[in-house]
Amino acid sequence: MGSSYSALSTNDDADTLALAVKEQPWRGHSDSVTKVAYKQAQSKHYVLSGSRDATVRLWMFNRPDPVEVFEGHKLTVTAVTNLDDNTFVTGGRDTNVMLFDINRKTPLVVKSLNRNLVTHITKVPGTHLLAQTSEDRTMKLYDSRDLKKIFDFPVKNHIQHHCSASNDGFFVLASGGGTNGDGCEITLYDMRQQKEMKSFRGHEESVKSAVFLSQTITCKRIILSVSDDKTIRLWSMEDNKCLWREPSPTQSELTSCIGFTDGNIVVAGANSTLCHLRMNGKAGIPFLQCLSIQSRTTLTNSVSTLGLSRS
Repeated sequence: MGSSYSALSTNDDADTLALAVKEQPWRGHSDSVTKVAYKQAQSKHYVLSGSRDATVRLWMFNRPDPVEVFEGHKLTVTAVTNLDDNTFVTGGRDTNVMLFDINRKTPLVVKSLNRNLVTHITKVPGTHLLAQTSEDRTMKLYDSRDLKKIFDFPVKNHIQHHCSASNDGFFVLASGGGTNGDGCEITLYDMRQQKEMKSFRGHEESVKSAVFLSQTITCKRIILSVSDDKTIRLWSMEDNKCLWREPSPTQSELTSCIGFTDGNIVVAGANSTLCHLRMNGKAGIPFLQCLSIQSRTTLTNSVSTLGLSRS
């Protein structure tokens, strides 16, 4: 997206989608923005946004109004995922999963499943698989070409909030709900065997997002997670161990996270929290360092190592 457009954030209370680095507000949704996806197609850069107004909008940099508005959902859009240059998939609280072409306002394919209140959808790299989590406490697999459901994993005890695939397409993580340590787990699934492999436990409240990190600090696969318990955690996939526990720099509940190959990490959450951290290592053990914080009440850009703690 270029250095001028390095992060995206959504306003908790408004219908405005704003760039966190270069102030370029996009207005058009009539209700809160729920999901955002960056898209590059035909050498052009776009952003797709889903909203509680039941629409998906396509935005182009340097243009304040949406390029296109996609309709079809009857309730809040809760998932937006790119497939290729021209197609993307959405999911919503109306229990529908939809396949769209960016050149067409209405969906190409609609798949409706009973009680399937979609929370997130992710594409599994190197395959035609889509993984989808739901408030019905399951994770499902679809064929991305026609949205045919391929597989249902066993029902969990709590709502599944988010899913994320490894870059090699072999594994998918699902982030689960819970409270007071009941549930609050990350589940690892093997896509080749289509089976549950293991769970990671330690968060005290719902895990809202967990992703695989590409890194060179250790030979182990590292998982990053954020939770309503106001912590950021690093896990070893092989050992099931929490390697690092970092308190939320703004003491806010955290809802999403992303990691980059150079060790930079961004987490977001309540109170318009947006935190930039970096993963470093000492003797092969990863740890997190907070570099900057943005929230409703705080904006800092100085390096801070306060609050670092090893699990």
